[in-house]
Amino acid sequence: MFLNIFNSATAHIKGGKKHPKIDGTVTFKETKSGVLVTAKINGLPKSANKCI
Repeated sequence: MFLNIFNSATAHIKGGKKHPKIDGTVTFKETKSGVLVTAKINGLPKSANKCI
């Protein structure tokens, strides 16, 4: 599907004092039709509220 990848960049995500367990990677890959963004993030806090 995305065979022509031209440039790519990676961002490393780390939580702060309030949420130190957050850790992950976000990858940006330039393709012929735009930018493909993927995220793998662990340790996100759980909310008591329902997601909308």
